[in-house]
Formats: sequence, C-alpha cells, structure tokens
Amino acid sequence: MGHRILIVTDKVDAHADRLITVLRAQGTEPLRLNISDVPVSTTLSMALTGGDWTGSIRVDANGRRAEFGELTSIWWRKPGWFTFPDDLQPQEREFAMEETEHCMSGLWGALDCFWVSHPENIRRAGYKIEQLRRAARLGLGVPRTVVTTDPDTARAFFDECSGRMVYKVLSDPYLSAQRMIRAGWTDPIPVRSVPTTPITAENVHLLDNVRSVPCLFQELVDKHSELRVTVIGAEVFAVEILSQEHEQTRVDWRHANPDLRLRAVQLPDDVAARCVELTRTYGLNFGAIDLIVTPAGEYVFLEINPNGQFLFLQERLPELRLDEAMAALLRAGGNG
Repeated sequence: MGHRILIVTDKVDAHADRLITVLRAQGTEPLRLNISDVPVSTTLSMALTGGDWTGSIRVDANGRRAEFGELTSIWWRKPGWFTFPDDLQPQEREFAMEETEHCMSGLWGALDCFWVSHPENIRRAGYKIEQLRRAARLGLGVPRTVVTTDPDTARAFFDECSGRMVYKVLSDPYLSAQRMIRAGWTDPIPVRSVPTTPITAENVHLLDNVRSVPCLFQELVDKHSELRVTVIGAEVFAVEILSQEHEQTRVDWRHANPDLRLRAVQLPDDVAARCVELTRTYGLNFGAIDLIVTPAGEYVFLEINPNGQFLFLQERLPELRLDEAMAALLRAGGNG
C-alpha cells in the first residue's frame, strides 16, 4: 500500500478534518483512527514475528485498515476516550479500560514510525515546572516563579514582586471536568475555567488556601504584545497577538473573545533557534509556544503546549499555510 499516514484523534477535530483534505489533495490517503472507536468499532490483531510486531488495525465502519509494517508517520492529534459495551459492570469496565490502555500504549511504543509527536514525549513535555527550567537553561527569559503549598512563601513572593503577581493552574484550567465525566460522574458538572489570575491587595487573603493544593505563582511581566510560536519540524511560524489593546485580554488573551488583532512576524534568529531547540529536546516534532514581548523588546517564555491548536491562526492569517507545512512533514516522515 506504500506510504501510509495514521491520524490518531477523535470524532470532532477540525484540525484532523483539514489535514485529511490537504493530504488527499496532495495524493496521500491517510487513515483516521478515532480513539472513541477503540475497541468496540475497530478490529485489532498483531503477532510477534522475528522481533517485530506485525498486524493491523481496521476501522469497522468503513473497512479501512492500517498495516503496522507500512505505517511511515503518525500524527497524535487529539485522542479521545475508549468506548466499551454499555452492559459492562463497573469493575469489568475498569479492567477493560486498563487492558485497552496497556495494549494501545504498548503498540504505540512498538511502532517504528515518525511521530508528530509520540504520546510519551507529549506527556513529558506537558509539565510546566520542568518547561520553565529547560527554557531558562536554553537561554530564554522566564518570569520569576514559585510553586508552593506554604501561604507564607506565597505572601513573601507577593511582596518580592511588589504586589505584581499572578496565579496559574498547573494542569487543567477547566478544573478536570472531562476527567470527572470519564470517571462516570453523574451529578451536573459546572462549566468553569480558571484563567491567569492577578493576585491583588483585594484578594491576597486567598493565599491562605494554597495549603490545599500546590500553586504556581509568577511575577506579572509587562507586555507590549504576545506571541504564539508554532514549530512544525524545523519551520517556525510566529504570530503577534496584540493582547494589550483590550482590557479583558491584557493578562490572559485565551479566556476572552474580543476581536484581537493578529499579524505574522519574524522572530530574531536566536529566539527562533531556541524555540526549535526547546521543541526538539523533548523529542517533539511540533510545539505551540507562548512568549511575551516586553515594552523593552525582550522575549519572555511562558509555556510550550506540545499538542496545541494552530488552525485559529491560519483562519485569521491564511498566508501562513500551517496545514500545508504539517502535511509536508507527515508525508516526508522525518526524511524531509
């Protein structure tokens, strides 16, 4: 069957939809695997032969399959949750979940393919505490930061920052709502999110609550604008986000919906090189990096999302052609 690309995602994913369209236009037919179809709507078989696993996974709805030995590239895009028969008892369901996770994780580890990017590398790259250390060691500026469960330490840092301090969620800004749904929570789950939150004289008393859970605090960095830097292979696409033009986006542009102005920009060579290096040190072939540009023109690293969004940038700036860059990377399979 020749060149074969596997896109691992779920049923609702505009990024996968777009890439499949682009790849087909380029003469390549990928296989889309929605994880929610595993295992009930797929058929998996594999055998160990001569030190390698052979076999295939077939999507039952359309009969299309990926032969493991013919896969050249895998895009780990937006995997959902496995789906099991409705009549399983709770312990049976938990066992089925563990067995399926064990099987599929073992399969991903055994496939000798080009990944964008391997799920283990994505997982390792997702820890903000380690990201900041790594970025600083690569020469990127980072904000002063503490992580603590000690209210006195948090208050002392607030004073060190002259009252210019923000709180950030370490894991899920949507407060683990999806994990609760997956676990079978039946009570209504409120839709809430926690943006980057300034700590001020009016709410500093809330620092007493940090004993309950580790909290990340950073010095509030003055901004001229912000950057979303998308690394695709060795290519760097930088978009300036003029977040300071709207009051509600000055601290966190991601949690408001004004009509922000965006424009494509060229990064200084050293900053672009450090963004690529940061991505590669994690074994990633894609990264979405958030930077601040200060009024003095300095670049400050905030975080890297190892599996972030990029279509919202291309929809506003079609000339970027991020989808074509991703398609070219997958088609090259690491040989570009």
